[in-house]
Amino acid sequence: MLKGVLAQIVPDPAAIVERDKGVAFLSATRSIYRLNDLFYLGVNIPRHSSRAFVHCAFSSDFASQAITPYPIPAAQLADLEITKLAQRWRGRNTSEASESAIELAARGREIAILGYTRSLPLAGDTEAEGAPSSAEIKTLGDYFHSHMLRRNGIDTSDALVISARELDCLRWVAAGKSAWEASVILGISERTVRFHLNSAREKLNCTTTTQAVAKVVAQQLIAI
Repeated sequence: MLKGVLAQIVPDPAAIVERDKGVAFLSATRSIYRLNDLFYLGVNIPRHSSRAFVHCAFSSDFASQAITPYPIPAAQLADLEITKLAQRWRGRNTSEASESAIELAARGREIAILGYTRSLPLAGDTEAEGAPSSAEIKTLGDYFHSHMLRRNGIDTSDALVISARELDCLRWVAAGKSAWEASVILGISERTVRFHLNSAREKLNCTTTTQAVAKVVAQQLIAI
């Protein structure tokens, strides 16, 4: 979906630098979540060291980047299929695959999107794993986008990055489970559950787990 997307929006094709392989983070995430592909698009990322803007597209098997002296106008992005899909924030199914894209939290005027495709389970396949939730994918995407901002000199030390395991613990607490019950469900120790809950409270700047649950629900990171 993203192959060649920068060529559609960057005025000077010669400014685009391409590589054959993407980043290890996306490759590992694709493997863990059993995705067909995982891709990231970042546009108008400001470079801290100069008055320029970075535009990049990554997947698990390719990467491309361009730098321009001016930001790309929003009108040039509106017709991109991935942008339209992210605005809908829901999967698009064909007979064999599900395709989804999520717009990530911006730190400025940049636009960042993470998308993925996943094979649909065969009829009657009761052992197939369910698709990863949008909250899980968005958390990973926000983490990767923060990484891209840091690479370009933007401070993201105050960015909220809640791990998938911390969200798991908060999700079960929100469902009325105790730390011990959540540990049994997740297959980890009660001490580990309490560790993740404490870490989540600190990241969310909350004094109680109830407040932390309310905050992640409000941010649509988990649903109850």
